[in-house]
Amino acid sequence: MTIAVTQEDVIELDRWSVPDLEMERDGWSVPPRDSWRIDRRLRQTRVSAKTSTLFTRFSSHYLLIQTNRRKKDLPEQVIDLTFVQEEPREIRDYRLGLWLAGAICMTVPAALYSVFPAPLPWLIAPLVLAVIFMSLAVRTTRHVFEFRALNSDVVLFTIDARTPSRERVDLFLTELREGILRGQRQLPEGKRRIPLAVAEMRRLAEAGVIGNDDYEQIKRNWFSM
Repeated sequence: MTIAVTQEDVIELDRWSVPDLEMERDGWSVPPRDSWRIDRRLRQTRVSAKTSTLFTRFSSHYLLIQTNRRKKDLPEQVIDLTFVQEEPREIRDYRLGLWLAGAICMTVPAALYSVFPAPLPWLIAPLVLAVIFMSLAVRTTRHVFEFRALNSDVVLFTIDARTPSRERVDLFLTELREGILRGQRQLPEGKRRIPLAVAEMRRLAEAGVIGNDDYEQIKRNWFSM
């Protein structure tokens, strides 16, 4: 695979190699499974979606993601944290519009009933709507951390901030950041990072972690540096 940065600058990704003796790691590919050292696990379960995800950080700066959805195991994902941004993007969406709609469905009919008495069955419909709105708000509320690929806005994986507990999530996030920094300290400087990052993103695209369009965008980002 050949990618041209300029007419004078051509990098052969498939032939590029970094002297392993200069690094703290044996190479840049995912290590064999029988050599993994498990550091910490975090399981997150969404009962409403019938989904369970097990995050396993291993060998300091790798992350294994195993997801079971509706009693079906999805393909495993292995991510080298070296090529993940240190700071995740925190997203809080408490579905305030649904809560407001539920509150209106409860209070407005009650206020009108106090002024203009009407048969009680007229209050059932808005109360049912209020319950539906509030149930949707509870089910769809999001507080997550999105981890993006280095030098891009492409999300590689997402961790829920609320389950199983905020304390366990915070501990896992702290150790993830440590793993990311540990991996990035081993990266070469300057443009020597480009073929390593692009090769890792190509591996993730082939594994289905990111789409081909995402891979092409990340590749453009790196070669525009």
